[in-house]
Amino acid sequence: MASIYQRTNKDGSKVWRAVIRIKNYPTVSDHFDRKKAAEDWAKETETEIKKGKYDFTKNREKTVAELIDLYIQDAVIGHHKAADDTIFQLKYFKNKIGKYALTYITPEVLIAQRKVLSEPNERGKTLNPATVNRYFSTLSGAFRYACKNMRWIDENPCLNLLKLKTNPKIRRTLNQDEELRLLAACNASKSPYLYCIVLIALTTGARKSEILNLIWDAIDFDNRIAHIKDSKNGHPRKIGLVDCVIEELKKIYDQRDSIKNLVFASKTAFGIVDIKKSWNKALKSAQIENFVFHGLRHHYCSMGAKAGASGLQLRSQLGHSSASMTDHYTHLDAESTRFIGENIEKRLFKGGTYANK
Repeated sequence: MASIYQRTNKDGSKVWRAVIRIKNYPTVSDHFDRKKAAEDWAKETETEIKKGKYDFTKNREKTVAELIDLYIQDAVIGHHKAADDTIFQLKYFKNKIGKYALTYITPEVLIAQRKVLSEPNERGKTLNPATVNRYFSTLSGAFRYACKNMRWIDENPCLNLLKLKTNPKIRRTLNQDEELRLLAACNASKSPYLYCIVLIALTTGARKSEILNLIWDAIDFDNRIAHIKDSKNGHPRKIGLVDCVIEELKKIYDQRDSIKNLVFASKTAFGIVDIKKSWNKALKSAQIENFVFHGLRHHYCSMGAKAGASGLQLRSQLGHSSASMTDHYTHLDAESTRFIGENIEKRLFKGGTYANK
């Protein structure tokens, strides 16, 4: 039986889509400006399929470009956290192999494309194997959609494509001297937010995106808690804030633009602040090499374990919980895990050094 529904395209135009799924037959679909036209086409096509008169071979000529457009338009990837990256990768393949008919996409074709992707680009930069694997994982999702949802192809050509060997990343932590040098450099930065942002990362283990997207409504000064509403795994949580962070947040709050609700709002636009340049300058000033902002999260976890935090407490604070009941104790965990940040705070500010900007 046909499924007919209206869909809004990215340009705001509306179309009626008719999809026919009959057991033991490939899925067929088409788009129409009017619902009546979609209904008429569906009725006629269903009759032709049941009588054995419908020509399914025309679906065999569907191209990679058509698949990618439909895959994106159907909002299949809209809920992905990395949707922008996914769309960028899909458009790359559309540009490279978009004119190919789906039936001509073989593992050999994909291996050749992977070789091209692994070579230096026009700017002389080379993607690492892990990134190349992500590109083809994205493409595999599109082919899986063509196979399982649309039945345009019988098999996913990426299915048996072996992944490139990757070198595991070395995640290093900071020693105490590096911690102090980094904070001193952030304290001296021209960025009015960098010092506070790094303090939060050091004492809570929160992700950079979670910190930069904090809003004032999510800061509970009385209970010293921040509410992370939009985390990477989709589950909101609460994190305990230590005194030095509360003090810095109060300074920012007193000087805030009341129109903007973001804690770390851009001074020139309604959006989050970009700390990339100031962060890199701070690292250079502190003479710290081979360290990225996400390393602060690993640093927090390592320091927390040394301080005696349990695995459950760390998973809750970091948002890595896999137990469904953990969310029911979020507030309690926020209270009980504050000591991790406080332990780091005591080590950093024994004599009040760098505590005030």
